[in-house]
Amino acid sequence: MNLSLNFLKHLSIAVLTLATFTGCGDPEKEAKLKWREEEVNVKEADVVRREAAISKDKQILEGTRLDLLAKEASVAVLQKQLAEEVEKTKRVRREIEIKQLRGPIPQLTADRVIVIDAAADEVLFEKNPDKRGAIASTTKLLTALLVVEAGDLDKVITVEQSDTQCAPVRLGLKAGETYTRRQLLTAVLVKSSNDIAQVLARDNAGSVAAFSAKMNAKCAALGLQNSHYVNPHGLPSRDGDEPYSTARDLSVIARACDKLPEIRQIVKLKSYVFKWPSGKVTELSNTNRVLRNTSYCDGMKTGYTDAAGHCLVASGARNGRRRIVVVLNDTDAGVWRDAQALLDWALKI
Repeated sequence: MNLSLNFLKHLSIAVLTLATFTGCGDPEKEAKLKWREEEVNVKEADVVRREAAISKDKQILEGTRLDLLAKEASVAVLQKQLAEEVEKTKRVRREIEIKQLRGPIPQLTADRVIVIDAAADEVLFEKNPDKRGAIASTTKLLTALLVVEAGDLDKVITVEQSDTQCAPVRLGLKAGETYTRRQLLTAVLVKSSNDIAQVLARDNAGSVAAFSAKMNAKCAALGLQNSHYVNPHGLPSRDGDEPYSTARDLSVIARACDKLPEIRQIVKLKSYVFKWPSGKVTELSNTNRVLRNTSYCDGMKTGYTDAAGHCLVASGARNGRRRIVVVLNDTDAGVWRDAQALLDWALKI
């Protein structure tokens, strides 16, 4: 627009200049110059009008473009919402199908329970999963996790007198005896001996107190906020600083253990022949009755104290599916029934 106006203005000036030098006193020439000047003015006005119309058209086009972009963004949002609703509908339909195929939740006597898909880390059922309380010898799963992560399981360690000073259940280790870490780890997971747990803790960290600190640090690393450990075996504290955890937190620890082949190989053993330094052997029978009585159970750990009641972490697999069940504060008879029923229920689909 500016270029056209400038051109016309310069042209007008040139015409006027020409009239000044050549048109003076000649009416005919002056009339022609005036006509040309008027024609230039008309064309200049026409250019201004056209460029104003073009500018307006551009504004309209820009508004249309912005409106189109806004509509495209709105369509994208609607498409995302639609996709989310479709997925939600699929999940709900799948959940309904699964409930129909699995059937109702078994009747339970346990106070704290959780069932998870070990592969997907999905909660399939829960009852008071975040209620804090004692967990007895299921504590030894965390002990085993730290021992295995430290490595060198075939290293020979010597029992010290302080290791033998614990409440029942004991295997009866004597100070000065030597065993490999693997041998003691297997015995503690199969038979749940508290003196063995203390040997492993002291060997790993230097003392039971130092090992307890490592247990709590591991909980923090796993993101667990409802667990507190004071020893490697889960027995009540002597100074009032009581240990506690939850079914949910324990399922996270159990899932971490389930990923380690060394632990998986041990917890599925129905019995273990323990060899003493003297040459004597003792056959240790696994305390997990569900493991001994079913084909699909392959672990993990039992426990009992007055505060924790009867406890069991049970793992199992069937048809490519893997599940972990945590049962806490149950009765003597109910713990096996509840764990087995939940594991069977969870493995149906």
